[in-house]
Amino acid sequence: MPKKKQKILLLLAGGTCLIDKSGNVLSVKEKADIHTWLKSMPELNILADIETVLVNGEDDIVGLHTWQEIAGIIDKNLMDADAFVVVTKIDQIIATALSLNFLLQNLQKNIIVTGSQVSGSNFVDKKELISQLKAKHGGLGLRTNLINALQATRQPLPGVAIMFGTRLIAATKAVYRCDNEINLLASSDNSYWGRVDFGVNVRSDLTHNHYPTAIYKNLSNKVLVIDDWPGAPWLWSKKDMANYQAIVVKTSPYQPLEPAKQKQISAWALPTVIYNCQTVSPVKGTVAISGCSEETVIIKTMWAIANQKQLGDFDSIMQQNIIGEFN
Repeated sequence: MPKKKQKILLLLAGGTCLIDKSGNVLSVKEKADIHTWLKSMPELNILADIETVLVNGEDDIVGLHTWQEIAGIIDKNLMDADAFVVVTKIDQIIATALSLNFLLQNLQKNIIVTGSQVSGSNFVDKKELISQLKAKHGGLGLRTNLINALQATRQPLPGVAIMFGTRLIAATKAVYRCDNEINLLASSDNSYWGRVDFGVNVRSDLTHNHYPTAIYKNLSNKVLVIDDWPGAPWLWSKKDMANYQAIVVKTSPYQPLEPAKQKQISAWALPTVIYNCQTVSPVKGTVAISGCSEETVIIKTMWAIANQKQLGDFDSIMQQNIIGEFN
């Protein structure tokens, strides 16, 4: 007896570019584009009952407000959909997945983020890249990514995942790689929730987290990210810091932050994270974090500072392994 098709809510936020059978490049810029776009991928409705929601057009900016809106839509549809697939721009896939993971914790339903290798509906400046992808791979990757994402929703996942190329990656492990034309993302520790061979093979030992579901509505865009270079002074004054709620300082793993900069942090008196993926020299009055990706620490700071009244002590929250983000 055939399995009952899942009901999938497909949320579009850029990253929708694909090549149809006639060789035309399609994308979803407005709601009226969705019908033609879906019609070019009849396989999707064979795999699942698809309901589509347009969050952002192909040329719209994807950021904090987009992530909050997607989380809100998923929250409202938790009882009506079996799983959720989010399509977004390649350069925002990791940040989108992490944001949803922090905002929608321990859901008993899957969220998978994917997208095309090409973003933006101005195809003139992408003509050469599109031609190369078409010649080598037959398209821009989105059709295959979506088919694989729909198949991967059938097995429980511990958190938000990214389906891209031949890999199903935990959002907390995902990093960008430029050495593979198909797999533009990889796992930071080479561990994957699934791989594509002849079909999608998802690990059989995965389950939904059994911790209580926690849903949050907000992230903060008032986080200053400083990419510190030893010897280069910081030119921000205390007055400049009035626009921010928290600071993330990306430092060198091999030497401590200079004393003058430590004094500036103390004078600014804002919650501050000192970060390096390998190791961090502690700084008084800050929280030192390593062992996670750069995108993770930034999104986590945006989430923690926006929900501080609900979560409690900022430093303590930042050091907790909330969504399995620490390796």
